[in-house]
Amino acid sequence: PPGTALDVPAARRAPRARRLVDPGAPAVLPPPPPSEEEEVARLQEARALYKEYFVRIKQATGGGRADLKAMSEVGASGLKCCEGRHVGSLPGMPPGTEFHNRAEMQVCGMHRKWLSGIDYRPAKDGEEAVATALVSSGGYEDDEDDGDELWYTGSGGNDLLSSRRQTGAQKLEKGNLALKNNLESGTPVRLLRYVGEVPPERSYSQRLFIYDGLYAVTDYKYEVGARQHGVFKFKLVRCAGQPPLRKEASAKLHQRLVDLAHRDGTAGERHRVS
Repeated sequence: PPGTALDVPAARRAPRARRLVDPGAPAVLPPPPPSEEEEVARLQEARALYKEYFVRIKQATGGGRADLKAMSEVGASGLKCCEGRHVGSLPGMPPGTEFHNRAEMQVCGMHRKWLSGIDYRPAKDGEEAVATALVSSGGYEDDEDDGDELWYTGSGGNDLLSSRRQTGAQKLEKGNLALKNNLESGTPVRLLRYVGEVPPERSYSQRLFIYDGLYAVTDYKYEVGARQHGVFKFKLVRCAGQPPLRKEASAKLHQRLVDLAHRDGTAGERHRVS
């Protein structure tokens, strides 16, 4: 229309700026990915730095979410390891590796979700979302865990910040959908278990998680849970060829299941203790 830029005669239009390219300039290539040795070195440095910040902040503040503040400090330092959401095992973190809280897992790239138990790689470029790591912490009443095999309760509908009980039905979305895709694609997932509170000499945070290795998703179902809400449950089987579960983790697991069985009569029948 008249009066717009499109009405200006071609001869009067300002010429577009052209980008001058030096044909003799060397091509700028992205840096090569770090080697496994470099990844392990970064991991060790990140864990040492996180512990240093955590202890210093906890001593200065008496607590005050030292875990989150230490994680932020490591991020501000520019030190990065295992960037992205990797599927399978990670360099320098074999089965049996200990972690002292969820923030340390995030710093190391083992599990990058702060609250949710299911960490997953979102769908991208035509690839479906898949779960990369799980934390089994006893936060769901419907979990059934025998060590090498377990029925892992999906995410959603749980009051994780208060009663830790199921308050609504779960949906086949986000982490739950990703775990279903693991089943269909045969993609294994890393599993970490919360051992519990331990003495200060055992853990600088007095909490302990243990990475128990890779597990295959072999089945899933949707059923009414202990609180009469629909929940997804995924059967996980430990992949062969890995070191056996640590005795410390097995003993803690057994005691936790006994405690869960006696904590609530409606949930007790749903927990198997081996």
